[in-house]
Amino acid sequence: MKIVLVNLSSTMSSDGSRLISALLKRSGYSVTNIFLARSNPFNYDKSELMLLDPILEKTKLVLIGVYSSYVLRAIHITEYIKKTFPEIIVVWGGPHCTAAPEMALEFADGVCFSEGDEAVIDFVNKMAGDKDYSDIPNMAFRKGDKIIINKVLPPFKDLDSLPYYDYDFNNAYLLDKQLVPLNREIIKERFAYYPFYEPTFYFLSSRGCPNKCTYCNNSRYISMFGKNSIRFHSVDRIFNELEVSLEKLDFFKYILIADDDFFMRPLDQIENFSKQYKGKIGIPFGVAVSPNTYNSKKMRLLVNAGLRFIQMGVQTGSQRVLDDVFKRNTNVKKTLAVIRELTEYKKSDGIDLLVDFIIDNPYETREDVFLTYKSLLELPIHVITNIFYLTFFPGTPLYEQAVKDGYTEPFGKKTSRLRFFTRQGVKVRYQKNYEMFLILLIKKFRLHCIDHQFRYRRWIPLAVFRFLGIKPLRAIASLFPESFFMFLFKKID
Repeated sequence: MKIVLVNLSSTMSSDGSRLISALLKRSGYSVTNIFLARSNPFNYDKSELMLLDPILEKTKLVLIGVYSSYVLRAIHITEYIKKTFPEIIVVWGGPHCTAAPEMALEFADGVCFSEGDEAVIDFVNKMAGDKDYSDIPNMAFRKGDKIIINKVLPPFKDLDSLPYYDYDFNNAYLLDKQLVPLNREIIKERFAYYPFYEPTFYFLSSRGCPNKCTYCNNSRYISMFGKNSIRFHSVDRIFNELEVSLEKLDFFKYILIADDDFFMRPLDQIENFSKQYKGKIGIPFGVAVSPNTYNSKKMRLLVNAGLRFIQMGVQTGSQRVLDDVFKRNTNVKKTLAVIRELTEYKKSDGIDLLVDFIIDNPYETREDVFLTYKSLLELPIHVITNIFYLTFFPGTPLYEQAVKDGYTEPFGKKTSRLRFFTRQGVKVRYQKNYEMFLILLIKKFRLHCIDHQFRYRRWIPLAVFRFLGIKPLRAIASLFPESFFMFLFKKID
């Protein structure tokens, strides 16, 4: 049976779909991979989707990997397929389906709402054999007006038994105005993105996260599994897969190990990894860490092995928000202390540090917002900042609370068509105040102070930003209407 696998992300690392493709091929199925990988324009028009017709007319099954940020793309291509080829079965999988399977079934015939390592192969085998597949665990189906949601399998444990991610160019295409066969040059160009802006190989060596933040899909997995299930590839497996992949794709300049927290690994595994990395791989690499798992001995081992980049989530400068809103088991003071230690590696070893913040949270007070501003002021200029606007992803505890409190609409056909997960135009929705203006101002200046090679070019004295945050100015600013700050936000953007 011929299967079409569609990935919608603007990046092409696409770990989920590449693994599903490898699993299907190992089971003997013919797979055509299509990547709708671009940032702008977001939508694909009908003339572009029509280019897929010669491929679609040869299949009975289309699998689509869906992140919530790209659900509108999933809807567009699903509706096009169902209208043009009504006999094709369309099944969604991925994080969006994990969080909101019932919502996904408003559009798709079926969804894989948990791990697909076993479920997808079972489903395809039964479909190929004309057998009933409506009871497959980890999957849900729409049968007329009836929704069937099956039981959840335990977390898949034997990660080393899985095939390597599929980077085969055969029967792989990129759709971006034209439909073109995938090749080395396209991969080389499309993988040269943030943070290095040179060809960067993304790789997952574990599953799970030590945190259960209310805004994240991991909270949904914990709810399904009944526990926080963290699993690792063995160190030998990591090197085996990297060596095979990089032999084929020998143009990569960096590796980003995209685990939620690489420091979750026990010290002996970090030691084993670090001893072998330079000799077997030798490419500069990056990892993520949390304040709770950071360990100076692990850090030194990784630096000696070739670590070039490290990322950590701060999210907010308010301990109240961390504790009561995000349910994130981290401490602001400890986080800032770890950041100070990590910044020393910039001086001694050239390690770049990126930290994440989440802003425009309706559950924050003005004082909470100001505490985030103060945390930003404490960061040295060479620390790179990722500042995200809070998104309420369906199925997460924070989404459920925000719907209840009227801060967002329930996700569905109406809201999805309004690009529910993106912020066009002026991005601020909730914190229309002076403290948010200060955050956007320092964000603007930090962006203009660091180039793509993370070299800082100019900086405004810190005293200026401290002065802007003094109590008298904040008190005066509180007298201005929200419309005034919306005007300022437009000017900054």
